[in-house]
Amino acid sequence: MVERQTADEEQLSRVFRVLSDPSRRKIIELLREAGELRVGDIAAAFDMSLNGVSKHLKALEAAGLIERRVVGREHRIRVDWSALQQPYEWLHFYHHFWSARLDALVDYTKQERQEPEEDDHE
Repeated sequence: MVERQTADEEQLSRVFRVLSDPSRRKIIELLREAGELRVGDIAAAFDMSLNGVSKHLKALEAAGLIERRVVGREHRIRVDWSALQQPYEWLHFYHHFWSARLDALVDYTKQERQEPEEDDHE
């Protein structure tokens, strides 16, 4: 039986799906550095049409990751950092597990390097 996802789980899936695209992650990075940018300024950072960038912005907006503010004819975009709180918490929950597994791997490889190899020439 398949369990129905809660609204929070659906939003988490939506955010990860949208951020799986490198162009969308680059848009978030540009906005992180600038705070707020006009759509044209964002488009200038890409080798794609304005229409293509607009599609990425709409996907980010639908996931709640960006906010659009209209000033006259300009559309200004900024990140809604609160939308990244749930994915951050989800990843943080598993951070301890991942770190412990990686630490165990490091310890294992150090131990392997320190053990003398058996001499097969006897």
